[in-house]
Amino acid sequence: MVTKRILLFNGSQLSAHLWRNGRVNAEREFLPHADGPDGFSAFATYLHQHRTSHFYWLADVTEESFQLEEIPYVQGRDRTALITRRLKQHFYNTPLTTALSLGRSSEGRRDEKVLLAALTRPDPINAWLDFIRQNDIVLVGIYSAPLILAECAPRWLDDKQPTLLISQTINGIRQSFFDQGKLQFSRLTPLTSLNTLDTGITKIAQTIASESIKTYQYLVGQRQLQPKKSVRVVVLIPAAQKLAVQTQCQNQELLEYDFLDLETIAQHEKLKLPPNTLTSDPLLMHRLVTNPPAQQFAPPAERHFYRLAQIRLALTAIAIITLVSGLLFAIKTAFDTAQLQQETRTAQSQTVLATQRYNALLDSLPKTSITPENLRALMTRYESLQKRTAELIPLLTHLSQALDAMPQVELVNLDWKVETTLNAAMSNAQKVLSPSLDGAGVTVHSFVSAPGNPPANINASSGSWATLTIRAQLPIGLAANLRAQKQLIDTFVQRLENPQTKVQLLTMPFDIESGKPLKSIQETDDGRSESASTFSLMIARPL
Repeated sequence: MVTKRILLFNGSQLSAHLWRNGRVNAEREFLPHADGPDGFSAFATYLHQHRTSHFYWLADVTEESFQLEEIPYVQGRDRTALITRRLKQHFYNTPLTTALSLGRSSEGRRDEKVLLAALTRPDPINAWLDFIRQNDIVLVGIYSAPLILAECAPRWLDDKQPTLLISQTINGIRQSFFDQGKLQFSRLTPLTSLNTLDTGITKIAQTIASESIKTYQYLVGQRQLQPKKSVRVVVLIPAAQKLAVQTQCQNQELLEYDFLDLETIAQHEKLKLPPNTLTSDPLLMHRLVTNPPAQQFAPPAERHFYRLAQIRLALTAIAIITLVSGLLFAIKTAFDTAQLQQETRTAQSQTVLATQRYNALLDSLPKTSITPENLRALMTRYESLQKRTAELIPLLTHLSQALDAMPQVELVNLDWKVETTLNAAMSNAQKVLSPSLDGAGVTVHSFVSAPGNPPANINASSGSWATLTIRAQLPIGLAANLRAQKQLIDTFVQRLENPQTKVQLLTMPFDIESGKPLKSIQETDDGRSESASTFSLMIARPL
């Protein structure tokens, strides 16, 4: 944890204080001379002893100035450049300047209101800052009592109306004017003696009453207050001085006094205030360390080592976060690994049990001469045969329905096969029919399409086919009527045809070749038919 120290400067004297655990403890006091136990050399030694601490410079001086300005509402670099130019115009002889935004105006073009502030006597401060630079001390910033009050006083006052806050410091009585919860003006009235509890308290009370009237008149003259308008005056005072101050500060026509206990505010701010504390300096220093104001007076060069400390802190935080993330990831990985190992052991145990049950089942089966490998190959071949086994029921059902519809056609012979292609089925069917039909005096014709249909492109067909080669005969009464025979065969073929079934005529009961007289194949030379006319066809369906 970084140690935090406050350097309180009152214009002529510098006092060092240590902040720790809500307490502000005085350590050393230094005077602006070269030699001696409390001079510049002692201050340099003190800085060297505490070079790892972060130092806050708090100035409570009368050499300060405030200017209210309205600037066009701009942002970014333009706003920074505009404010810098205004600061140089008003405070050209000091680099210790800053600006507080007071919000935007509600009228006109709604310009931004800013309070320009400066410490107008930088030389006494620079004399001490030289030793801070030489020892590479981390200077957080240069602050003033008004900057701290601008941050915390609106919450204490709890009022948006114009209010004058009176506070007591080691260097005098400070009057700070607030309007709409924003600091508008602040001034310090020095006091020569604040350490006595008798005459000092009376003098303090009289000073508070008189300075309240003077500040009111000044604000009216600066047109920050309307004439003859009453103002609330809040006095931040310790309980030991409250009665004396109330006696001197009576309500008037234009001033309405209210009182805040210093001890109550300190307790609210979680400050462990030492007993018999008469000034608000410990409260201001505590607020400075715990909640530093956003604005301060130090130029960027004075805060160089503080910026480096911030970068170092950020890198350290990133490293810690990375380390913690890595540790958490390692813990999670170790946990997941242990869980996977447990699951692996469980799976191995289950595998052993399953193997034992499998072997027990094998031992309980009847002994066979075939090995498991041969049995597996046999089952594979059996499954292959099962896949190639044709389902003839749909094809036979279709043929049966066609025969039932045409009783004139009588089935003589039926042969079924499974062929790889339709072309092979045609070739095999003709080979089978040729010997039997030649012996019967029947000529086997080439491929003939069904009536009304073009010849099928058998080469385009692929895959296995279930085929039925059918031989049927016609009624004997139609033996002499070739036209009736052809019509009956064509009708039978049309009944067999559907989108899933291919029907091809193989033989006809009469010769239809060109160049020969149209006559029945079974007809004798004298023109008589000796038997019923027969024909053959093939129906096929893809598997």
